[in-house]
Amino acid sequence: SMASHQLRTPLTSIKGYLDMMLEGDLGKITPTQRAVLREAFSSSERMVRLINDFLNVSRLQTGKFNIDKQKIDVAQILRDEVALLKVVADQRSVEMDLKIDKKVPLITADSEKIRQVMLNMIDNAIYYSNPHKKVIISLKNSNGAIEFMVKDSGIGVPKSEQANLFGKFFRGTNARKKRPDGTGVGLFLARKVILSHDGEMIFESEEGKGSTFGFKLPVR
Repeated sequence: SMASHQLRTPLTSIKGYLDMMLEGDLGKITPTQRAVLREAFSSSERMVRLINDFLNVSRLQTGKFNIDKQKIDVAQILRDEVALLKVVADQRSVEMDLKIDKKVPLITADSEKIRQVMLNMIDNAIYYSNPHKKVIISLKNSNGAIEFMVKDSGIGVPKSEQANLFGKFFRGTNARKKRPDGTGVGLFLARKVILSHDGEMIFESEEGKGSTFGFKLPVR
């Protein structure tokens, strides 16, 4: 946990300086420089997310995984995360199709943890999709709850491995081949977060055809 904290601070600074350069705060940059900086920014974003995942696993193990609930706008959080991941999707030639109901109510939840769950699910869908495919992201009202789903047409999860998918550090055989740098903690944490909000996980998959991940959270 201490090592994760020490890594996160300089990485956050690196990400900030890269963002300043991309925004032109330090002078004009060429298209080639912008492409390289976007790649570096995307990589630093991913590293920060990985560190946050490991910090949360550590907090779970030590009983310090706290949920800070307040009224949040999940629709706006989702829009922000989709905008953030556009760089990653573009790099992998994957299209994101975002569909949000016109009136999604505010809910009482931990903003940062719900953000991390959605980010993880969308990020996975992008990486496990094949180029020139579409990832469909939706947020809608559903009988006193909000329902978030991410559907891809990627590698899918073998039926024999689906029961273990939300276990700590578990990774499917085809996932390890497609994305060797994965940690196996994202879905484990996602389930912990959603259950701690009295929510329900959504999961369907067929190997070779794709997966749907998501959750339902009560409107309170």
